[in-house]
Formats: sequence, C-alpha cells, structure tokens
Amino acid sequence: MVGVLGNHDFETGQAADVTKILTESGITILDGDTVEILGVGFAGIKGYIGGFGRHSLGAWGETGIKAIVNEAIGEALKLDSALARLRTTHRIAVLHYSPIAATVHGEPVEIYPFLGNSRLEEPLLRNPVNAVFHGHVHKGTLEGALMSGTPVYNVAMPLLKAKFPEHPPYRIVEFAVAEPADLALQS
Repeated sequence: MVGVLGNHDFETGQAADVTKILTESGITILDGDTVEILGVGFAGIKGYIGGFGRHSLGAWGETGIKAIVNEAIGEALKLDSALARLRTTHRIAVLHYSPIAATVHGEPVEIYPFLGNSRLEEPLLRNPVNAVFHGHVHKGTLEGALMSGTPVYNVAMPLLKAKFPEHPPYRIVEFAVAEPADLALQS
C-alpha cells in the first residue's frame, strides 16, 4: 500500500507521528519519494492549494499569498523530481490535492482554489504517467483527465461513500498500459 498525507494529517502538527504509525503498519508514505511495486512505479506528494488555470494565485501582493504560491510551486517541484526518478514503464502519481479542475466540479465554486492547483499538472505532463489518483475533494467528480488525456481519479473517501453507498469506500481501476514509446508521444 502507498499513500500521501493530507491536510487533516498536518492539522495537529504531528505529521511525523502519523507517518511513523502508517509506515509501521506497512504503508509506504510518499512525500516527493518513489517506490516500485511489482514493476509499477509510484511517485507521490501532498500537493497544495492555489487554484486552476487563469484563476490560479499569482506570487504577488501580501506575504501570505506569496507563501501559498511558493508552497504550491515547491510541491510541484517535488513531484517533478520524483517522477523524473521513476525508471519503470508503468507509472502512477498519488496526490492529496487535485491537479485539475475537472475533479473538483460538484464542490462550491468558491472553494475551488482550496482543493488543488494546476501547477501540479505541469510535472505530470513533462513526466507522463498512466494514471493520477488524488483525494481531498469530498463532493467533486470521480474522474477527469490531464490535458494529455491521462486519467485522473478522485478517490476521496466521502465522495466514494456517496457515489458507491453499497460498497466499501475504495476503487479498483483497471487501465490499459501504454508502451514506453506511447507514453513519450503523450507529452
């Protein structure tokens, strides 16, 4: 099992303890890291807020706004670095915050900037993956796609419970895996 921490894990200031507990139970927690499992490479980060497309926050104005943008850029750089280190043909990105606006549809438009940011999409386009999984967006849309067409899956537990009330809150996703040459053509 692999995962990333989210905003609730950081709330108490004890993210290191949360990571330790999860790691000791057999879960690999990614934070700019990678892991290979059965020939599939996983890269993961928390990500951050900031908005999407032309509605993204810019690094100007108050110090607090600049700090938010710098955190978002830092998370995108961590993702870019992790993806660049993957040497597997099959690659999955795991994020907490959404890299695209498509999977936040269903939430109040006023909170879109707090659900993710499109700076997270840029590394995913430079370093193609087979799929992206994220949480955090509790009332959004189950699926979307990067500009390259790569599927993005919102696997936030409240959303899964609402959409599939008769099933446990997880998804099994099967996808055709492209050959390395096909992945290069997507970029």
